[in-house]
Amino acid sequence: MLALAWPWGDSTRNDLTGMAARLGASLCAGIGGYAGTQDINGVHTAYRALRSTPAQAKAWRPAKLPDGRVAIFHGYFDNAAAIAAELQTARLDLARLYAVAVEAWGDQADLKIVGDYCAVIADPKLGRLRLARSPLRAPPLYHFHDDEMVVAGSVPRVFFAAGVSRTLNEGRVADSGLINFLDQEASWFECIHRVPLGSVVELHRGRPHFLNRYYDPLAVPPVQFGSDTECFERVGQLLDEAVQVCLAGFRKPGVTLSGGLDSPQVAVRALAALPAGQRLPAFTFHPEPGYDGVTSAGMTGDERSIVEAFAAMHPDLEPHFTANEGYGHDHRWNEFFHLMGGAPSGLCNMYVFHGLFAGAARQGCDVLLLSEWGNFAFSDKGYWGFVEYLLKGRWRQLWQALRKFPNQERSMLWRFMAQCILPLLPTPIWRLVRKAIFRNERAMLELMQPFTNDYRLTSGGEQRLKESGLAFDRYQPWDMRHARQLLLQNDDGEGAEIYQAFEQMYGVSQRDPMAYRPLVEYCWGLPTRMFMRDGEMRWLAKQLAKGLMPEEQRSNRLNGRWDADWHLRIGRRRHEYLAEFDRLAANERIAGMLDLPRLRAAIEDWPERTEIDPQKSAPRQFAVPRALLTARFVNYVEGRNEQ
Repeated sequence: MLALAWPWGDSTRNDLTGMAARLGASLCAGIGGYAGTQDINGVHTAYRALRSTPAQAKAWRPAKLPDGRVAIFHGYFDNAAAIAAELQTARLDLARLYAVAVEAWGDQADLKIVGDYCAVIADPKLGRLRLARSPLRAPPLYHFHDDEMVVAGSVPRVFFAAGVSRTLNEGRVADSGLINFLDQEASWFECIHRVPLGSVVELHRGRPHFLNRYYDPLAVPPVQFGSDTECFERVGQLLDEAVQVCLAGFRKPGVTLSGGLDSPQVAVRALAALPAGQRLPAFTFHPEPGYDGVTSAGMTGDERSIVEAFAAMHPDLEPHFTANEGYGHDHRWNEFFHLMGGAPSGLCNMYVFHGLFAGAARQGCDVLLLSEWGNFAFSDKGYWGFVEYLLKGRWRQLWQALRKFPNQERSMLWRFMAQCILPLLPTPIWRLVRKAIFRNERAMLELMQPFTNDYRLTSGGEQRLKESGLAFDRYQPWDMRHARQLLLQNDDGEGAEIYQAFEQMYGVSQRDPMAYRPLVEYCWGLPTRMFMRDGEMRWLAKQLAKGLMPEEQRSNRLNGRWDADWHLRIGRRRHEYLAEFDRLAANERIAGMLDLPRLRAAIEDWPERTEIDPQKSAPRQFAVPRALLTARFVNYVEGRNEQ
């Protein structure tokens, strides 16, 4: 993680003594370790490596270029050798190589560089600070500036160490509860801003910040290939490359492993890249004992047996299983608040990763390979194919897609209207049609969000959501470009902050080979038939899975249920949560935000078995944890302890 504070030219600030040391201490606060600190040309800098040692911290230096610019780099540079060769320079440390690339190519440098990184360059001569994050996936990066000083850092706590006011951003509280992350520059604190993915921000004294979104995920060109076999070979090559670059520099990797199509591809290729005789630890979560086995149609709640069958095919795979015993949705939330400087609504669903990271740490892994990005590219369902096949008159493919649609209980006419016609309707008309069909059902967002109507209005959250056009409960793309737009519209929902917090907690790095940009862009350029063909969704991923996994797994049409045992975990603590709601009701600030009567009712009437009707289950499994998350974070920031 990095931090930088820089007083502008004739700043009159008198609190700069020991600034670099304060920044370094803030990076280590709550997690220990050691941070390197340096003052160069009036620029105060700090850096903390994940597995920091005193020697590393003492040796660390930001890159200083001959013209006086100072650069800090955090993350991974997948094609450093190629960039150095193109620049005709020796292989440099990453901060210096990045700065030289920006000097040579400007903002085009970030398009040439492939990696998972954030970077800051201070230019004292021009009085400018340049901040950048890589496309698709990157560590978090924030900024603040006024007439006195500019601050940049990986986490909000460095800003408070630099003297920036710690004032809660009420808009972010409301937007997160409404699952609206369209404002990709907003942070949880006033005047502290986030650098979006694939963007460069420039800061100058006396001017508003300038944002350049240098990467457009919708502008990826079509890919040309001669045959399916040629396509398979190229995707396989890119998958191999992706795994190899993600393993570079690490000693003992581990992988997350599910019963799906993506993580097995990563696991098999990681095994092939390891030295002979080295086993690969794999980590899988599954429900706790006591889970009743109930899950929604089209879902599976426990993937352990599938993973065991896959592992039996690959003897060098070392499977480890965790039920995250005893964890609740709120596991270690206070630590997250400190480590993240935020409480995004998605944090409620991430408790399963504690067991995975803890298992990796116990096994001595220094990196954990994820497969989160697979569904966005490599193993996309091709869901837009229904509309595309209709509009292009590809009747046989349309018939096959509708005939094999997972919901076999519905008539062909219903499937045609739902998958081909409704996606073409503007959202307001779509909502009216849906309301007419499902007269007694409330929209999913209404059921999941925790707020009172008054708070949604007074906070501006309702108006921002309306103006955004965001339809959380609607994923109905009409072509590949539109599908990509819908998938990426909420940025990563602060997933980068969540994963960075897990790294800090457990000391294990995380990388996602499925987010390797050459692989993603190749898949984004493929035609629809590679994702939905003859009625089979995820066609590409299933073709590449032949011989790699048991046929039962390859052909499985069920989706894994992330937290299938939510009913067990929330149910055993519901009386504790009811008591907490009672305490919150006495707090005028929180009681004005949260719809406590509705939330209480959701868990007072508790069913004996897992409820699969979303109209009944959504308030229990989503609204209740989000309410607790919101209340606890607001109290944390505002200095109350009412839990």
